[in-house]
Amino acid sequence: MGQSLSEAKQAKRAEAASGCEPRSVQRRRSFVVVIGSAFLWSWGFLCFLSPVMFPPDAALDASIGIEIGFFVSQASVVAFALCVMALSRRRRLVVRRSAFFVAAVAISLSAVGIAWAVRANAMGVVIACGIVDGVCVTLLGVAWGARYSLGPKRIRPLVVLSFLVAYLLYLVVPHLPGPVPIACVCLLPVASWALWRNDATIRHEVASEVFPVRASDKGPGSLGELAAGSWEASVLPWRSLSVLLIATFIGNLITSVLLGRGYAGVDSLFFGGIVVCACIATMALVPLTSGRTTLSVGSVYRITVTFTAIGLVAIMVFGVAGVAVGGALVQGSAFFLQVLVFLVVTQSTQESGLSPLLSFSIGQAVISGVVFLGNVLGKQIGDLFGSGAFVLDVLCGASVLVLFFMLVARASAYSDGEMSQRGALADNEVETRVSPQGEAASRVEAALQPATSEELMVGKIASFAEAHGLTHRETEVFGYLARGRSLPYIAGELFVTTGTVKTHTTHIYQKLGVNSKQDLLDMFDSWGSQA
Repeated sequence: MGQSLSEAKQAKRAEAASGCEPRSVQRRRSFVVVIGSAFLWSWGFLCFLSPVMFPPDAALDASIGIEIGFFVSQASVVAFALCVMALSRRRRLVVRRSAFFVAAVAISLSAVGIAWAVRANAMGVVIACGIVDGVCVTLLGVAWGARYSLGPKRIRPLVVLSFLVAYLLYLVVPHLPGPVPIACVCLLPVASWALWRNDATIRHEVASEVFPVRASDKGPGSLGELAAGSWEASVLPWRSLSVLLIATFIGNLITSVLLGRGYAGVDSLFFGGIVVCACIATMALVPLTSGRTTLSVGSVYRITVTFTAIGLVAIMVFGVAGVAVGGALVQGSAFFLQVLVFLVVTQSTQESGLSPLLSFSIGQAVISGVVFLGNVLGKQIGDLFGSGAFVLDVLCGASVLVLFFMLVARASAYSDGEMSQRGALADNEVETRVSPQGEAASRVEAALQPATSEELMVGKIASFAEAHGLTHRETEVFGYLARGRSLPYIAGELFVTTGTVKTHTTHIYQKLGVNSKQDLLDMFDSWGSQA
């Protein structure tokens, strides 16, 4: 009886790891992931970008207080990412599962502190809560980012869907009666942690590498899915991210100038911006219902930038009358560009095998840094030159030109890349067009060779793995890595989770003394020449 239960459990693990779970189970787990992460995203919107935390008739000091708390939280995100990068060079970082519960509780308590501090004008408490929020929200964001990056490709659209749910919560919660909105803000982080813990525990039964495990006599330790992987920040697609971040900076700069010194206009401007975000998210997800299973970041970027340009033109043409609609379009587009940054980081983490603790800390840090700089610079421009029609016309006109040149540059890059790819395909096609006599000669030459290139590759991998003390499973993973395969591909071939492959890859890196996949390939190539 015990043996049959053990076999059934192993079969269940193999079925889940290979992605063959019943469709109803997959949908239920996807629902938990979407709702859990949406709770965390919506907390940030409701706490700092809505009037929930201060009454409608609040004084100017109260609105400025919540704005300062927001700026401090953004600066703390950047500081947290810098600390992670600095510590990772000196020691192996391990994040225990209890850290996420502490972070969730700290966020909830900070929400209570902010609600009291903005009414009592206790600026010190607001700043302290902002620091706590920046660190703890980033940590929970890394946890959800790891969940998305370790899933299959079809999970990527769920990132956009989770933000769409967060937008809907932003639109609904502030209109609930009495103290219910503040209670929701305080409970959302804990609810997000509870759903993450439930999902992570279920996955831990399939792949034990979800949570960190200390090394023992029975087996090697594990860093956990957050810390395992490459720590090479240069692998991130910085060129693609820079395009998104420039457009995000423009949106935050214009919005900051429109808001002026106060934060009281956040209700109308950001409410309209969230509506725009919901529209863009819906436009991005609709094509998936017609049979497409991938989400094109480039196409969604063009849609978002178009909304930004329309908003800027509306402000220039209609002046004060166009600020409400134009400002909402600009702010909403800036919000959604941050979603695209998160999506790009998710894709890069998944395909390059990066450590989520590194990649998503950096991803959230660059977003926060751009938001911080855009808002602070907007305040300075407003103080120096005001927010009159001439200033807005100059800023909006310059922004439209920057966005236009960015679109042209991207289109040119895509065109050049497409032409070069076609040229390479054409060259390959010419090389493969040989005469029947030449084809026969090639076959005879191949038959006379003592071993094929694949056989030589297999032998080289086996001898390399033996020389460096790789286990049997690590040798299998290394064989795919040496051929340039991505981690999701290896996971599919070996019928295991991506987290398991990432753990094996981390062990391989440690044994070889390398820090990236490129270093591994260089070492493998040079070892062959030395041998």
